[in-house]
Amino acid sequence: MPSAVIQPTAAHTATVIFAHGLGDEGASWRAAISGDYDYRKPGELTIPARLPHVKWIFPDAPEQAVTANFGTEMPSWFDMSNLPLPPELYLSKVVDDDESVKNGVQIIDDLVQAEVKAGIPESRIVVGGFSQGGALALAAGLGGKDWRTKSSGDESKLAGVVVLSGWMPVREKFKSRISPHAKSMPVLWGHGTADAVIYHKVGEISVELLQDQLGIVKHGAHDQLGAPGINFRSYERMGHASCKKEMDDLVTFLGSVVPQQQT
Repeated sequence: MPSAVIQPTAAHTATVIFAHGLGDEGASWRAAISGDYDYRKPGELTIPARLPHVKWIFPDAPEQAVTANFGTEMPSWFDMSNLPLPPELYLSKVVDDDESVKNGVQIIDDLVQAEVKAGIPESRIVVGGFSQGGALALAAGLGGKDWRTKSSGDESKLAGVVVLSGWMPVREKFKSRISPHAKSMPVLWGHGTADAVIYHKVGEISVELLQDQLGIVKHGAHDQLGAPGINFRSYERMGHASCKKEMDDLVTFLGSVVPQQQT
């Protein structure tokens, strides 16, 4: 699986695996995290410089036909029947193809296991993603063995999950496929209030379903980032994109769940 990578500049003690959105590529998010699309103030450190112990992996999704785009082949973690995704559609129809979501989860699992073999324990690995990649990260991070095509999933517990502008995929089956570690998993969920692709309300509904059906704790907007449960952060006037505040929250979250270790 081709991946863009940011190597750590200090002793490598943690890894973030971050999945891009539909039609994109890993290099775009490597550029964003590296500071190429700069939100920084003069003299402010880049994200990799603030987290020098972290290796970042931005995998490229496989090319496959996407029903929502009239069967056009493009980089995609799984097939989807509809985009944009407003709340009424999300609640009335399952837009995600179950089997291809499982295939996407296995790609993330394989990357996790490669890091484990290289010496980074699962407890020091975070999976995350944007949009479709965020939905995939949620399934990979909170899902158990029934989300997998070959790896078990139930025994492993990652350090945390990041969902940016995403949703809970295959929602009618998510509850039955949850990992025994899901309730203790720290989750950062960021979403723009002006998102016209994956509507902000879809993010809210997804978190409410996880809270009501699965008993996962939802923290308040001002609670500390990195505690077990979901910390849902809304970003005013932000569309289907990211912003400096969201990136700052991401750094704070990662600093909490995979802090730099003294060597």
